[in-house]
Amino acid sequence: MEKCEWKIVDANENHYESECGGDWFFFDGTIEENQMKICPFCGELISEIESAL
Repeated sequence: MEKCEWKIVDANENHYESECGGDWFFFDGTIEENQMKICPFCGELISEIESAL
């Protein structure tokens, strides 16, 4: 795995699920707005994928 894909689970709660099995909540904003680039669970670069909400 060169990148860890993250998808949004609940946009109202800023809840994301990572490809490596982690769950992450932002108090405010998105991955980009919080300048999060590295997955804290596996250490790979984060790649946000479109989610069909």
